[in-house]
Formats: sequence, structure tokens, C-alpha cells
Amino acid sequence: MKKYCFLIISLLMGVSSMQVTSQTASQDDLTVLSQEPQSDKPLKRVEVMPTYPGGSVAILDFISKNIRYPEDAKEAGRQGIVVCEFVINKDGSFSDFRIKRSVYPSLDQEAIRVIKSFPKWTPGTNNGEPVRVLYTLPVAFRLKG
Repeated sequence: MKKYCFLIISLLMGVSSMQVTSQTASQDDLTVLSQEPQSDKPLKRVEVMPTYPGGSVAILDFISKNIRYPEDAKEAGRQGIVVCEFVINKDGSFSDFRIKRSVYPSLDQEAIRVIKSFPKWTPGTNNGEPVRVLYTLPVAFRLKG
């Protein structure tokens, strides 16, 4: 249980920093976004970022309840932060999963498995219209001891 406390704290710090970054777009950034031609290419910055149902606390709760530390990673003493990237589509579903920073194959797979099991999010919007958004989420794995 204690090993997951650190996992939750690490995730909370990562999600909080992502929200601050996404909310600090300057007016110039928003102007550029609104001038982009409409396409299905996922955007990195949008006027309103996608949100998990229940917010940051709920996402941490979901991950902590659903993540399973792989036995082979435990035995090998592997731990660290897996950085995942995925697209949140216009309907709140997910696609295009990718590992941006790998730690260990089974930890990478477990992080993606949990993200794929998320409920639909509220999609991001630009000019009031839903858009595809490229989202990065760190998932921390720490062993007790």
C-alpha cells in the first residue's frame, strides 16, 4: 500500500504540472490556434484542454485502483516514470498510444493498459468545437523499500 502512496503523489505532481502548463498559454498562442485550418491532426495546445471525469484527483484514484505492478518488474527491481502519449479524440475516446519514455517493457505495457481502460474524457475544444488533442501522462512506478 505504501508503494502506491508514492505512485499517487508522483502522478498528482505530474498531472498538476501538466494542467499549469496547459493553462498558461498566452493570448498569442490562442490566436495562432484559432487561425489553424480545421484538420484531424491532434493538437498539443488548445483553448480548453480535455478533462478526466472528476478531475485530477479522480484520475489518480482510478490509476491507483487499477494498476498492477508486474511481477517480472518487481523481481528485477525496476521502477521509474513511464511517460505515455496518446490522443484524446473529439468524442472523448483514445487512440494513438505511444511510450515517450520507457522504463521496462512490462511497466510500459501496464501503464498503457490502465490508460486504455479510462472512461471517456470531456474532449478538448478550440473555438468552442471539439478537437483531437495530443496528451502526455506520466505514470510512476515505485517499489517499497
